[in-house]
Amino acid sequence: MTIGKNNKMMAHLGYRMKVIVQDSRTFVGYFKAFDKHMNVILSDCEEVRKIKPKPGKKLVNEEEKRTLGLILLRGDKIISISVDGPAQKDDDSRVPKAGGTGGPGQARPANRTVPQVPAGAPIGMQGALGGHGVPNMQQPYGVPPMGQRPY
Repeated sequence: MTIGKNNKMMAHLGYRMKVIVQDSRTFVGYFKAFDKHMNVILSDCEEVRKIKPKPGKKLVNEEEKRTLGLILLRGDKIISISVDGPAQKDDDSRVPKAGGTGGPGQARPANRTVPQVPAGAPIGMQGALGGHGVPNMQQPYGVPPMGQRPY
């Protein structure tokens, strides 16, 4: 059984991931989302850059770190994605799951219903009403009622 790329990525949502981009920067953060272009969203992210030594100095590998927070990395600039640590634990306690029971302070639909209109022809298209100067549909024009003489 083969596993698709999207299923592999979905299995790592919430994990601490290490992403290396084309300009040799490294981003480490919690993997939150991705899309069809492999754009990636990381939360609580740190950027790590390796500083090249200047000419005439000793070879010392220095790293510069900075905290970025929530970031979006463009998919066409990503070279590699790897797992750096376990999934975040406190995420489940903060965000309620969909379909849970409602309570005070939680959004719910208003349960408004649309009034039912009786079926039939639209108003104005029903025909004439009896007793308003127009003969009703059962009585044809020009024929007097039974037992009456025409004038």
